[in-house]
Amino acid sequence: MTGNEAGPTDGEPLVAVFERWATTRGVENSSVKQYRTILARTVAPFFGDHGVRGVTSSQVEKWVDWMTHSLGHKPSTVRFRFSILMSVFSWAMEKGLVDVNPCRAVALPVSGARTYRDQRAEVHVPGTETVLAVIGAAPERYRGMLWLMAGCGLRLGEAMGLGRDRISFTRQLITVDRQVACDRDTGSGRYGSMRLRHTKWREDGEQGRRVPLPDVVGMALRRHLRDHATWGEEELLFSNATGTGLLYPYYWYGRIWRPALATAGVEYFKSHSLRHFYAASLLSQGVPVSEVSAWLGHTSVSFTERYYADLMPDAPDRARLAIDGTLGLGRQATPATGVPRLHGMALA
Repeated sequence: MTGNEAGPTDGEPLVAVFERWATTRGVENSSVKQYRTILARTVAPFFGDHGVRGVTSSQVEKWVDWMTHSLGHKPSTVRFRFSILMSVFSWAMEKGLVDVNPCRAVALPVSGARTYRDQRAEVHVPGTETVLAVIGAAPERYRGMLWLMAGCGLRLGEAMGLGRDRISFTRQLITVDRQVACDRDTGSGRYGSMRLRHTKWREDGEQGRRVPLPDVVGMALRRHLRDHATWGEEELLFSNATGTGLLYPYYWYGRIWRPALATAGVEYFKSHSLRHFYAASLLSQGVPVSEVSAWLGHTSVSFTERYYADLMPDAPDRARLAIDGTLGLGRQATPATGVPRLHGMALA
């Protein structure tokens, strides 16, 4: 877009440094795939062949403005891509490729707090009747996947990667430690082939999370195992249409999810919203956010609190009742002030 070319003093092209940052640090293939998409769609088109040493804070500001107004990216998307470029330059400084990080002097037009509010506003939580209607409209063979997402909070890839040995009907628990992902190295430098691997943000061999198995989901899984064979050495519950391989996401969305929405007569929403439904259902019933965070497999409780803060409508009521029970209602007031006493001390 800019026509910039690396000069003799500008060092290695930024796009080349970005590529090395994305591929040489031992990160997940799925992350490499995501980084390369960002490089191809938002970094290379703007910076072109511009050398990494020649990138200025002013250019980064123009890049942010370009993503916001020309590409129409949401504030959360702009902030995420900016943070990636910030990391690239920090890595380049460690390698001695640049002396300063031009991103550090750039103030984003939208604050982090505003970004988090926007993200929360984008969370769609379908109603119970809608969820049940979509589950009922789904092909019987794959109905259990929807039960797992809405009733256990599994991600789509995690539901695809669930094996029989990960389900304990007696202990009423599911172990979630694998997922189906489209990030196998094809040998051409691209990542798009299917594979079964450990779950997001976890290392091979690391113990997965254990999620409670509600009776309603347990009954659905028992029916599935009764009526359908498992596939492969891992005894996966949900294979492709012919029962000969992994279930592809494009098949799921095109042949299972969208037709189920149409049959149920509801407007389109992402299947990930079933996971939001799970979180909202637990939080609205007063389940501690720390437990919800663990069952969702989030990296931190603070992320869960930030993301689902608006899904805890009765939290203020619980706070008021707790304080009234401790400090206010039911305590004897002092004769002089009418203020309740706590441990012999008047509360002012």
